[in-house]
Amino acid sequence: MIKKAKYKILYLAFTVLNLFFVNVTQAEVKPEAYETIKIKQVFSKLITRGQNDRIYSGQIKSEKGVIEFEKTYKIDTNISEINFDRQMLIFGITDNITTRAFQFLKQDKINSFTLDYAETGIEHEYMPVKKYNKRSYVQIFVLENLEGIHHIRVKNLVINGLSKLYNN
Repeated sequence: MIKKAKYKILYLAFTVLNLFFVNVTQAEVKPEAYETIKIKQVFSKLITRGQNDRIYSGQIKSEKGVIEFEKTYKIDTNISEINFDRQMLIFGITDNITTRAFQFLKQDKINSFTLDYAETGIEHEYMPVKKYNKRSYVQIFVLENLEGIHHIRVKNLVINGLSKLYNN
C-alpha cells in the first residue's frame, strides 16, 4: 500500500511538471511592433538589368554613391538637393513590377529595417527582354540619416536578396 502511494505521488508530480513545461513552451511570444519611418519617393523607373543581379535594396549615402548607382543601372536619377550630412537615400528594386514600395519599417530590439511592398494591380505589356536580362522596377526614397542599417529586408517574397551600400 505504501508502494502504491509513492507511485501515485510520483505520477502526480510528473503530471504537474509536464503540464507546467507544456504551458511554458507553448507561451506566445509576440513580435515587436514595427515603427514606421517617414520616407519620400524621389525617383522611380522601370529598368532592365542582368538576370543574375540579386540586389533588391540598399542605401546611398553620398553624391558619389548616387553616381555609382546610376552607372550600375544605366539610369539618370536627376537627384540633387540632397544634403547628405542630414539625409540619406534608400532604394528598392523589385522583379515583381506590379508592386510598389510604400513604407519603411524598423524594429528596434533586433535592429531590423524593412521596405514594405504592396500589389498595385498595374498591368504591363512589354516586348521580351534580351536573353540573360530581366525587367525590374526601381524606387529611390529620401529620409533623415539613420545609423546602424546593416541590411534592408524587402517584404516582397524575395529569397536570398542582397542589400548594398553606395557610399564612395
